[in-house]
Amino acid sequence: PEATGFGATYYAVEMLKHFGEEIKGKTFAISGFGNVAWGAVKKITELGGKVVTISGPDGYVYDADGISTPEKIDYMLEMRASGRDKVQDYADKFGVEFHAGEKPWGVKVDVAMPCATQNELDEESAKTLIANGVMAVAEGANMPSTPGAIAQFQKAGILFGPAKAANAGGVATSALEMSQNSMRYSWSFEEVDGKLKGIMADIYAQASSAAKKYGMEGNLVAGANLAGFEKVANAMLWEGVSY
Repeated sequence: PEATGFGATYYAVEMLKHFGEEIKGKTFAISGFGNVAWGAVKKITELGGKVVTISGPDGYVYDADGISTPEKIDYMLEMRASGRDKVQDYADKFGVEFHAGEKPWGVKVDVAMPCATQNELDEESAKTLIANGVMAVAEGANMPSTPGAIAQFQKAGILFGPAKAANAGGVATSALEMSQNSMRYSWSFEEVDGKLKGIMADIYAQASSAAKKYGMEGNLVAGANLAGFEKVANAMLWEGVSY
């Protein structure tokens, strides 16, 4: 269940390396509190980053100290299991700020990771994040940023990791599970996590390399599309299709 959140975090790590930075000491705004958000919070905390927001349909919470203790992280699972679908429960339990009816993109952070739902990060939210100095945005949900938001990030030179690449950790881990089944292997959690880390680093490298190759360095949206297209095109050529 951690796979997509872990994978998105590993992708964010590679994005930060683009700036010569590391995740340790960086602050993160995350939306949602389900499996993806929970996995991202766990891995970011493990790597030394600090998540200061999570959100729900009712609003978002701001925890200045970070969602960084086992009790806080595990409580995300309790909230989800309760079926109440209210992130205010976290604020009530731990005595932190709750912002009803709002999204977390107004908080000043280094990295934003929308992990909740489609089209949750719009153009105005993108402008706010840019104004507050965000370094990178990595999508954990499926297409959580609107086209207008993506355009704003790219115009401002903010490194933007699209969902088709950044949230591939779940699919990648499913492939690892199929490999284990086919080969009759049984890998430990740590082995699977290590393989996932390598896969996400490779996905970033392929997108970054393709963007640079075609004159769009830093455009990870174009890079992901181009790398994917090249893979399919080369497979067709290897199968004997002529052009």
